[in-house]
Amino acid sequence: MVNKKIGLLQLASLTFFLTTTSFPLFFENIIKISKSDTIISIILGSILTLLAFKIILKLRRNFKVENKALKIIICLVLSIIFIYLIIESSTFIKNSFLSSGNFYSILILLFLMCLVSSLQSYKELASLSLILSFIFIPLFIINIIGSSFSLDLTYLRVPFSNDIVNVVKGSLLFFVYEIIPLSLLLFIPYKEIDGRKKQDKYLYLALVIGLLIIIIQYLLLYFSSSINILTSYNYPFMLVINSLSSTFILGRLSYIISFYLLFSLIITLALILCIIKQLGLNKYIHKTQE
Repeated sequence: MVNKKIGLLQLASLTFFLTTTSFPLFFENIIKISKSDTIISIILGSILTLLAFKIILKLRRNFKVENKALKIIICLVLSIIFIYLIIESSTFIKNSFLSSGNFYSILILLFLMCLVSSLQSYKELASLSLILSFIFIPLFIINIIGSSFSLDLTYLRVPFSNDIVNVVKGSLLFFVYEIIPLSLLLFIPYKEIDGRKKQDKYLYLALVIGLLIIIIQYLLLYFSSSINILTSYNYPFMLVINSLSSTFILGRLSYIISFYLLFSLIITLALILCIIKQLGLNKYIHKTQE
């Protein structure tokens, strides 16, 4: 008999992708605010995320949206997030990979890919996340090892040299970028999870691993580039990936690692469409079939 429930490893992999999906797109905004104290903002934002995620895990057990007006509001909010995210993602793809490509062609192609992916169930999206995690986590380790050869301790700066207000703003911005994707887990039915008793531990561990990767990736940036370069570069995360191609024997893997960014965006966008379909379109489709 086929198990239709979502496995713990599958859901944990999806959580990992949701944790790291915003990092390549919006990390420049945090650096511009916190500057040399960005690492402090990341740590404070990570602590806030860990605390808020505990609330999400508790709410998941009995979370249901039955009020029609609330469903409409949530669908509208998710639609706005989807539009904003897909535009930012298309801009990122054009600037980082397809500089000569047409923006609208990229946007339409990305939307179609997300639409096709959203036709799958939560289980199939989570299964895809698990497969990709087995591929990309080892590549992240290779990326970290390879990029470490370009570290320079002369970039070490005195902490707390920035305004404390900017540090707090940066930590709150990091928290917002993290908690919005993670809140999508609320809409995955709790009863569809296999091994629910251990669910919290698996998801919390996936979150911690994702946050650690973000911290390590920033430290690689911190010790390899000046703040002026980081604040002037649109997507600083790409500096870490590009450094691998010139400093490590397996440099060609940097191109494969960059695909992680695309897959994480597609999974997140597809999940948003799945939730909108669950909240609104399922009932509409059921009525039209009657």
